[in-house]
Amino acid sequence: MSNQEPQNQNKTTEEAAVDKRRRFIKGAGVATPVILTLSSPSVFGALCRSEIMSGNESHTGAGSCVLGESRNYWKSPTAQTEWNNLGFTYGTPTSSPGSTTDCSNSAYTGGTVFTAIFGSGSGKTMREILCASDPIRESYYVAAILNAKKYPTSYILDDAHVFDLWNHPQSSPTGSLPPGYADDMAFLASTLKTTP
Repeated sequence: MSNQEPQNQNKTTEEAAVDKRRRFIKGAGVATPVILTLSSPSVFGALCRSEIMSGNESHTGAGSCVLGESRNYWKSPTAQTEWNNLGFTYGTPTSSPGSTTDCSNSAYTGGTVFTAIFGSGSGKTMREILCASDPIRESYYVAAILNAKKYPTSYILDDAHVFDLWNHPQSSPTGSLPPGYADDMAFLASTLKTTP
């Protein structure tokens, strides 16, 4: 009988080792797609969008999301220096603007033209687009590209995603707009601060 006990113990130990190895392989098989999915930029965007939409603005970790500056913020002449620092031209004042919200076309000349950045769309300057009396589609993209430059690691979209969305408004890099958005303007509006 004493000869059989070591064999049973060895068999039990071998079975335990095999079981342990099977659990490891099974776990690795499940974890690998999850890890690969999390490394995808579009998934980080989805996580970022989720953080923004849930109102979580604690920004506790590196790469935490921020809402971008509003269209009103970017159209204000007080943002002119920031535009220049981000590589865009707000426009040159022809005289001292009457107020910080002056969008008079005669108060400025020049500025970065929308089509020079996006390749299509309005031939107006980005400032003129933001100053339009009715918000137009391009105005959301002006705010988005400025925010992508201002917050390169924490805004929901980077340059490439902004351009991709402009060129394919009904499809994001993952194949469609995030659920719950009727169009690209509604999605981009959700990424901006609602206050000036």
